[in-house]
Amino acid sequence: MSVTYRITLVQLKPDAGGVGSASDKIEHGTHPVEEIVRLAGKLLVLDLSSTKAEPGIIVQRGDKGWRIGVHQGRLRMHKSMSLFDDFWTADDPAALTELPPFQVGAGAPQRTASTAAAPSRHGAVRTVIEAVGLFAAALVLVAVGLRFGLPQRHLSDLPPGVAIVTASDERDTIFKTVAGVYSTDRKPGSQLVIITPDGQVSVGTIGKDGKATKPRLQEQARAGRQGSVACVVTSFGVIAGIAPPDEVMFGRFAWKKAPASVTAVN
Repeated sequence: MSVTYRITLVQLKPDAGGVGSASDKIEHGTHPVEEIVRLAGKLLVLDLSSTKAEPGIIVQRGDKGWRIGVHQGRLRMHKSMSLFDDFWTADDPAALTELPPFQVGAGAPQRTASTAAAPSRHGAVRTVIEAVGLFAAALVLVAVGLRFGLPQRHLSDLPPGVAIVTASDERDTIFKTVAGVYSTDRKPGSQLVIITPDGQVSVGTIGKDGKATKPRLQEQARAGRQGSVACVVTSFGVIAGIAPPDEVMFGRFAWKKAPASVTAVN
């Protein structure tokens, strides 16, 4: 039985037939990898030169998810559903099938009728006993969890080593330390993050005129520290001031001080 994936089209029209609005999110259903390859092919040929949208395909299997997008004529498959996470690249849609998310069971040995021996009755009984034992153990763990509380992990959980700062003086100092305008590159279309001295964080891009575009994400950050490094904490990631105002670490990438033409005025 082939593995299937839940597909969501983001900022795309139905069947990836064109670029949609910033709020478009279409559930495309559950399909095998061949459908993902077909949609990625349509995504790759879309004209994105005149839009600020970042259309993509979200692929989910169980509790894992990835996002497929396009950058400079190549496909990118991010290692999570966030655009700020690390990614693999593919020159053509078919190459996506060689990436880890689609290698489920690729190396599993195949048993054929000519080589697989019928299990003995003893083996079958043993399997049933083991299954019953595991089920009983699971019931015990669930009961203990309901009694004492199961540990849960939420998207809002902080990364290891990050602590929120609540003291007002230290919080203000951290915001002022990390404040600045940072980008992934100096060219139009590059990702841009603006941090104000009061902790307001907005994420957008550098427009064709060299100015900051209207932000697509904006919120009041929390102040924190990662060891001795000042950082701001948002719902879309932690921004660590490794060398402010010249450089910050956003996700797994270093963002440099943006060109002088970029300002915080949209």
